[in-house]
Amino acid sequence: MSFKRVGFAALFAALAVGCATGAPAPDLAGAAARLKADIAWLADDARAGREAGTPGYDAAADYVAAEFEAAGLSPGADGGWRQTVPLRASMRDLDAARMTIDGNGGFQTLVHLTDYIVGRSFTDANFEASGDLVYVGYGVAAPSENYDDYAGLDVAGKIVVAFAGAPRGFSTELAAYFSDAEAKQKTAAAKGAVGFISMQSNSSGFPWPVAVKFAGAPATGWAGPDGRTNRAAPPIRATAVMNESGAKKLFSGEALDYLALRTMEAASGAPKGFPLKKRARVSGASKFSETKSDNIIGVIEGADPALRDEVILLTAHLDHIGVDDGGKPGEDVINNGAMDNAAGVAVLIEAANMFRRNRRAPRRTIAFAAVTAEEKGLIGADYLAHHPAFGGKRIVANVNLDMPVLLYPFTDVVAFGAERSSIGPAVAAAAEAMGVKLSPDPIPEEGIFTRSDHYSFVKQGVPSVFLITGFENGGGDIFRNFLATHYHAPSDDISLPILYDQGARFTELNYRIARALADADAAPSWNKGDFFGETFGKR
Repeated sequence: MSFKRVGFAALFAALAVGCATGAPAPDLAGAAARLKADIAWLADDARAGREAGTPGYDAAADYVAAEFEAAGLSPGADGGWRQTVPLRASMRDLDAARMTIDGNGGFQTLVHLTDYIVGRSFTDANFEASGDLVYVGYGVAAPSENYDDYAGLDVAGKIVVAFAGAPRGFSTELAAYFSDAEAKQKTAAAKGAVGFISMQSNSSGFPWPVAVKFAGAPATGWAGPDGRTNRAAPPIRATAVMNESGAKKLFSGEALDYLALRTMEAASGAPKGFPLKKRARVSGASKFSETKSDNIIGVIEGADPALRDEVILLTAHLDHIGVDDGGKPGEDVINNGAMDNAAGVAVLIEAANMFRRNRRAPRRTIAFAAVTAEEKGLIGADYLAHHPAFGGKRIVANVNLDMPVLLYPFTDVVAFGAERSSIGPAVAAAAEAMGVKLSPDPIPEEGIFTRSDHYSFVKQGVPSVFLITGFENGGGDIFRNFLATHYHAPSDDISLPILYDQGARFTELNYRIARALADADAAPSWNKGDFFGETFGKR
C-alpha cells in the first residue's frame, strides 16, 4: 500500500476542526488508567477467555453495557444495549467423510485426516459432490487485474482443484480477498462447478497437524429470521482441503504431477489449468447446534438534522477463544485475550469517553459496538452489517479496533483500507497531527485485510479502516514475537509489559479519525475505480 502524507494546509485544517468542536486537551493520563482497569477486568481469569455464548462472554457484555452507560451513551440496539445474534454451529461427522478418485487406470479411496479433510455444510446434514476433476490454478477470476484461471476451461458439473493463495503481483488487500475460500467457492459456483478442493501452495500453506487437531471442532455462522445462515453455500455441494499425500494421488499419472506443479508454482506462480483424467466423489455429514450471543451497542445522536441519520460506527470484538482443552495439571489453559481483544474493547470504551468530553456533539451519529464471535468467523459484525440496529439510520463508515499490540512506543501505524476511500485523507491528517507515520502492510502474508470485523462492513459496501500499531521503532520484532508466542495463547494476559500510555495515544488517533468523519460535509465514499468499491460499494 502507498499513502500520501498531507501538507501543512491539511494539518492546519485538522487542528482547526479540533478547535471548532471545542475539544478539550486529551486526558492521556486518565485514559491510560481507565484502559488499564478495563483491560484487567475483561482479561481476568474469571471471564474464562470470553468465548461467545459462554457465561464469561455474557459477563463481559454486561460490563461493556455498564461502561457505555457510564460514558453517557444511549442504548443503540433499537432501544436496548443488546443485539442478539443467533449462532449456528456446524460440526463435521468425522466418520462420515469419504473421498474416492477413479480413472487413469485405477480406483482409490483416500484416507480422511491423512490425505484430506472434508468441508462442512451449514444447511445439509448430508452432502455429496461427484464429477470430473479440473485443475484451475489458484481458482481466481479477476477481470480488473486481467487475470482468469478459468480461461479456456469447462468446469460445469465438475469438481475444481485449486492452490491456496492468490496470484503474484496482486496488492496486499486484493491478494487477501482472492485468497479467501468463500470468494474462491463463489467464483467456482458461478462457473458451474459442483465441488471445490483446495491444496497447499508454496506461498499460502497451512500446518496440517493443526488442521487435523481442529477438524472435529465446530464452525459457526449466524441464522437469520428465515432460518437461513450466512454460511449457506452457493451451488458448491461439497468441499475439501487436500494434504500433500492426497494431492500426489490426485495428480498421479497426469500431464503434471503434484511435485511438478508445486515446483512451478514456487518459481513463477500456479501453472495454467487443465482437465485431469480422473473423477472424484466427495461426501460428508454435518451436525448442527444453535446458541446465541449479544453485540453490545451504544450511540451518540448526531446534532445535524441533515446528517444525523448517517452513522460512523466504531467496532471492537469482545469475544476471545475461551479455555484450551486438556493441559497438564497446574498449566494455564485460559486464553485471556488481553491484547486480542480486551485492549481493542478498552479503546472503544475510552473513545466513547473522548466523544462525550467534547463540548460539541458530532454532526453525524456515532455508534460504538462491542461485537461477538469474531474469533468464529467475524460473525457478530457480519450480522450487524446485515441487520443495522439503528432504527433506519445508515452506516456510512466503520473504524475497527482489533488487537492493538501495546507493547512498545509506536511511531507508525498501518491503516488497512484507508487508501481505498475518502477516509484516507482523514487518517493522514489525524496521524500527522499526532506525529505518527503511515506505513504499508509489513506482513502481507497474514492476509489481515479480510481477517477482522471491518471486512464484514466492506462486503456490505461501507468504506472502512482498521489500524494496527506499526513496525518502526523496534515494533516489528515485538509484534512478530507476540504473534509467534502469545497470539491465541494463555500468555496473552496482563502479565505482558503493556504500555497503557500507548493505548491512550492509539485511542486518540482513532478518535480523531472518527471525529473528522462525523463532522465532514460529505459522507465517506469509495475512490473511483477501487476494486472493493466496484465489487461491493454499489449495494
